[in-house]
Amino acid sequence: GVCTLSAVHARMLRTLTRDGAPNYPSPTLVFIFVLVSYFIVTAGIAYDIINEPPAVGATQDPVTGAMRPQAVMPHRINGQYIMEGLCGGMFFTLGGVGLVLLDVVQQKNRDKVIRNACRYVGLLLVVVCYTACQLFLRIKMPGYMRW
Repeated sequence: GVCTLSAVHARMLRTLTRDGAPNYPSPTLVFIFVLVSYFIVTAGIAYDIINEPPAVGATQDPVTGAMRPQAVMPHRINGQYIMEGLCGGMFFTLGGVGLVLLDVVQQKNRDKVIRNACRYVGLLLVVVCYTACQLFLRIKMPGYMRW
């Protein structure tokens, strides 16, 4: 009963703390958890679970009549294929990683080689991911934000 339950709680509290101070997770572990959560949200995993869309679509070639795979669902801003969501989430997440790497450049205690590598990789990730997201939007909504 009560004695064993309180003994279990006491044992759990002893494992969670040492010297009275709580064991917090490392900053790297928290960053990885937040990054994976961000990917799950931006990829639209909840949408995929609820609506169960196909992995990829298909469109008929007007000339040959053959069916071609289609990765992006055009003309539907509130709908997506599973692969489209995963690719979009990957680009959003890698763009965020690029911004984090650009933040590392500002740390003066880092080695200059590390800071330069973070600068170029971060800038490359941000530019490539921004361009890919623009491309996805142009496929999704042709003529959107065109002058």
